[in-house]
Amino acid sequence: MNFSIKIPGSCGELVQGMINDVPFLVTCPIDMYAKASMSSYFSYLPYKAKLARSKTLDYLKIKSFNKFCLMTQLLAGKGMASSSADIAAICQLTALSCGKKLTEDEIAKISTSIEPTDGVFCKGIVRFNHLNGDILEHFGLAPKLKILMFDCGGKIDTLSFNRRRGLKKLYQQNEKTIIEALDLLRLGFKEKNTSYIGRAAAMSAYANQKILYKRQLEDIMIISENYDAVGVNVAHSGTVIGVLFNQDTDAELVEECRQKILSDCFNLNYLNLVNMISGGIFIEKVNS
Repeated sequence: MNFSIKIPGSCGELVQGMINDVPFLVTCPIDMYAKASMSSYFSYLPYKAKLARSKTLDYLKIKSFNKFCLMTQLLAGKGMASSSADIAAICQLTALSCGKKLTEDEIAKISTSIEPTDGVFCKGIVRFNHLNGDILEHFGLAPKLKILMFDCGGKIDTLSFNRRRGLKKLYQQNEKTIIEALDLLRLGFKEKNTSYIGRAAAMSAYANQKILYKRQLEDIMIISENYDAVGVNVAHSGTVIGVLFNQDTDAELVEECRQKILSDCFNLNYLNLVNMISGGIFIEKVNS
């Protein structure tokens, strides 16, 4: 029996920051994926995926010559969790191909030994320490939201960003706002109120301007309010901006919002209209 593994990417994060010197992000998984499959031939794997395979075999204390291929819908360097999804998919596929299965915690520890990691492979929506892999809080299933995704341009290297001098101090300056955003986010999940979730995301996005400035963000926030969006989120260490809508928002209104943003905001690329989904590891059995 062969397997393939799908891991969702992300549209940035709902909230990201540091509280009591503990860094974290709140996942924002979407219905775009990285997929790792067993193969009869060797295909190119990115360096981090190769490292994930090697580290998983070392962790399991086994050797394997199974062959994998990796396909992705995710753009690198944008804050779409492309490397995190690749790494998690290869970790689990490596284990399954050897008759083993990794837990979320085990994948988290292997992944964060390679680079700061997004917890998109964790079930539902979680608060995740992207530096050490601790799963800090479970919020439940994803809210019913769709997201207009835009890209500010350029690329951000996750490793370099998180090694940035003075980053901890900047996070500490945002701590009060991030505590308020996190409390509002919890309330939104508890009461199933997407407006609270959207406001929490917008608070975190705006606070992050002093860390990674996006010149289009404030204009997008103003425009989106006129088209019934519940909020705006960002990739806190990437270039993506998301405009959050309830799933039942009229499609024409969403399209009008998209066109208005593109006409009024310069140097902005439209990526996709996606759905927020619950994160996780999606295993498919493939008959040989």
